[in-house]
Amino acid sequence: MFSDLVTLNYQGSAISKPVPVWIAPGQPDDVVTIFMGYGRTRAGRVGTGIGYNAFEVMRSDAMNFGSGSITAVGDQATIASTQIHFNMKGRDILRVWDANDIENELALVHRQNEDMRPKSMYATAAEEYEKGYEKYNRWGMAIDLNSCVGCNACVLACQSENNIPVVGREQVERSREMHWMRIDTYFGGENLSDPDGPHFQPLLCQQCEQAPCEVVCPVTATVHSAEGLNDMVYNRCVGTRYCSNNCPYKVRRFNFMLYQDWDTPQYKLMRNPEVSIRSRGVMEKCTYCTQRISAARIEAEKDGRPIADGEVITACQAACPTDAIVFGDINDKESQVAKLKEDPRNYKLLNELNTQPRTTYLAELKNQNPEMPDYKAPKPRAKKVESHGEDKPAAESGH
Repeated sequence: MFSDLVTLNYQGSAISKPVPVWIAPGQPDDVVTIFMGYGRTRAGRVGTGIGYNAFEVMRSDAMNFGSGSITAVGDQATIASTQIHFNMKGRDILRVWDANDIENELALVHRQNEDMRPKSMYATAAEEYEKGYEKYNRWGMAIDLNSCVGCNACVLACQSENNIPVVGREQVERSREMHWMRIDTYFGGENLSDPDGPHFQPLLCQQCEQAPCEVVCPVTATVHSAEGLNDMVYNRCVGTRYCSNNCPYKVRRFNFMLYQDWDTPQYKLMRNPEVSIRSRGVMEKCTYCTQRISAARIEAEKDGRPIADGEVITACQAACPTDAIVFGDINDKESQVAKLKEDPRNYKLLNELNTQPRTTYLAELKNQNPEMPDYKAPKPRAKKVESHGEDKPAAESGH
């Protein structure tokens, strides 16, 4: 993604290097935000000389804000980003409801929450699988969008726990990022200068019951476990990438290069010994921290008891400061995750595709004070109308 370069003057001083500009919805007019921590001169081979040094213009009498100006230099720079658009294009991806109008919201999304399993060509096989889960744990996850603040702590925790490589800017520019989780950001409303949002949605492998990735793998490298996990068998993978192409959530990651160092001794101490290191040409994705599930299962078997609710805590769940992520056994009706999945706000992402994901989301709620000067009355949700055999929105919902 290309961005214009500008010179930045602040309180009579100027940053020596050109600064790239990123235009973001919701940024107030005539306001520029700059970030500290870059432009270092003694940060090693990787960090030296990266970006601009904001401390060049920081003054003791204007530490955090002040007047300044920017001037275009007539050149552009490439910005590495994992998300380059923020519009859901009318799809039911992230739900934001008005707390004072929740009954109408529930009525309007009833069709989107429809059970699609009877309409599947795999319906019989799915019923047999459901019976088989009765004697196993049935792992699942619920993510409360009302609690997520987009801090990315879960992304970093997942990367550390699962030995996910840092691939660098050049690979990210080619959309070859490797982290198993991402935080998607969306803005609502029609006016980008005064949008509704931002709204955040953590996205990881949905652990689909009827996974589109499994049926296209020619070597059965992605398979269903007895507990319903969508597993990756790294030794079988030959790198066709059919699974990634068939995944509607785009959460699979492919090792285009050998990102891992196999020989340096100190790097071995850096890694989690419970997680396999993946090689070039292998697909990988979220595993629901299967190594933690295995550790809890071993301890439970030693004690002759079932795995208790809360005994398995995934890395992303452990790092979340707002407890937005909850993991557990869906078969245990007293578990926290099972209770959350009974919440009226709970929904499956892209339910119309009938993938039957184990990861579900709880809709975000807005509860604005109508007496505040910036209060915006909720707009009525768009109703669906039949047109040429397809469902098309009569108007944009704004989210």
